[in-house]
Amino acid sequence: MYPARFQLQELTAHVLGLLERRREAFKSWDAETEAKLLETAREALNEAGKQFAELADDKPYWAKVERAVLEVAVPRYFKLAREQLTVEANKYGVWRGGDLLSRVIIGGGGALVGLVVARTMLPKWFELLPVMVLVFGPLFPDVQFWAGRRRWAKQLQRLVTEMGDEQLQQERYRPLEEIAGAVNAPPPKERDRA
Repeated sequence: MYPARFQLQELTAHVLGLLERRREAFKSWDAETEAKLLETAREALNEAGKQFAELADDKPYWAKVERAVLEVAVPRYFKLAREQLTVEANKYGVWRGGDLLSRVIIGGGGALVGLVVARTMLPKWFELLPVMVLVFGPLFPDVQFWAGRRRWAKQLQRLVTEMGDEQLQQERYRPLEEIAGAVNAPPPKERDRA
């Protein structure tokens, strides 16, 4: 077994981290964006491949890992990132993008509802709700931004975890060619017993 940094899960996390730092610089998603990010992923894998070659001479293992990152993880990341870029461009669906006026209106709405509730014969505990809207309402856009970023981080973490599961599947499965090659290989020569 190789060190964790050369396993599929850690390697995917490393590559996605690099891609995520680069993705923030792009305001739109197109073929050029994907090409630049794919080049970044290849550079990261080439560098890791050089380090792996210093540790072990297992080219089939590295080819499987590299292929899994480039053909499975990166395309899935591209799909998720394209959706995330759209969500970020729409400011996570926050009304008016969470600007100052929207925060004032939310707080003012809480104050208005508080006045209406104070004039009616509702239970006393109900009077706290408009006060909470008045105090915490202006923070509601921040909560929406935080929830959107947290959802994005969980999607990336799920992708990394699934790539770890993918490596377990690769280790359990051996193609028939590998098995046939091992069975048909000539036996090792016996050493002279002298």
